[in-house]
Amino acid sequence: MDSKNTLLITGVTGQLGAFFLAELLGWGQNSPYSGTILCAKRPSSSFEQLECVAEFYGQSRKAYKQPNIHFLDLDLDYGAGSAELLSQYCVQHELGAVHSIVHAAAVIDINRTFFGGNKNEHITAEVLHMAAALEVAHFTHISSIAVMGGNAPLGQSEYLEPNDFQPSKKKVGLGSYAKSKIYSELQVWRAQQEGLSATVVRPGVILGIGPLHRAPQELWKRLWKGTLPFATDGCSGVVDVRDVASIVYAAHHQKLEGPIIAVAAHPTFFELLQWMQLGLGKVRKLMFLQAKPWLNRMRAVSFLSRVPWLGNYFTAQMRIMLFSKTHYNGASGAELLQDGYRDLSTSTKELGKFMKKMAEH
Repeated sequence: MDSKNTLLITGVTGQLGAFFLAELLGWGQNSPYSGTILCAKRPSSSFEQLECVAEFYGQSRKAYKQPNIHFLDLDLDYGAGSAELLSQYCVQHELGAVHSIVHAAAVIDINRTFFGGNKNEHITAEVLHMAAALEVAHFTHISSIAVMGGNAPLGQSEYLEPNDFQPSKKKVGLGSYAKSKIYSELQVWRAQQEGLSATVVRPGVILGIGPLHRAPQELWKRLWKGTLPFATDGCSGVVDVRDVASIVYAAHHQKLEGPIIAVAAHPTFFELLQWMQLGLGKVRKLMFLQAKPWLNRMRAVSFLSRVPWLGNYFTAQMRIMLFSKTHYNGASGAELLQDGYRDLSTSTKELGKFMKKMAEH
């Protein structure tokens, strides 16, 4: 992506956004981006994630602060206003106009009744309004395999392709995050039909690193503290964050329409958590809950879903998350990587070693 064009990134202080910035800096598998990089953030945003990623790559914790990188406080709830602010900033600092956008910002929640509703659809719509006002040449949206749905009965295996997208499917059992990602993608496809050059990348469950108190590191934190006593034989698509960042880089540069699926493998949750424990240097026995008989047992006590707080662990969404056996065709993402996907058992060793160092300090 060797260009003098100005690139705008949203969500750069989040896990994937920070690794994507590292990719642009040449710390990953791609050459450094030579143009201007504008990084949208909230006034309250922490730079902890960026510092962690820099340290992970063996850089100084402030190495992401480069002359061609600008951090701007932007209100993504108001796309037109943000477009005006960006245009003024570029003129004031004698920068090229924003040429393209990578939209990586997202609200991550796992609870079905997220307070106030998940804002991902609204934010995506506003960022698209901003892109239209700026007349950008290309827009890349980071979505999720959560939008792909599936029709197989719970507990049975199913294989989904990139064209599997079911926005009209009944939303029973879907959490606010999955719904928000479905509706966000619809916003992008609508904009594409209206003439916007757009790419959609759908990552699976992302394995990465970052501050333990941040939502993406919830599994690492629970395994470190020993508060995750069981695992199931369900599975989902999993991928190393470094591979997702590289895929986004290549897809954006090539202006591929997608959707592109970033999924490396489908280990069972039991197998994945064991790998992660080993990466952390922990040896704890996990209770292994197989779909038979535990899926039916959870269904039998589904009435507990109406109990405050405790009910979150007995919802249809939770059963789907624990016992789903959906597989995803990640070949479209693999084609954009120099050597294919990283082996996840190796990834968990590398990432876990870093997370252990963070936890110990």
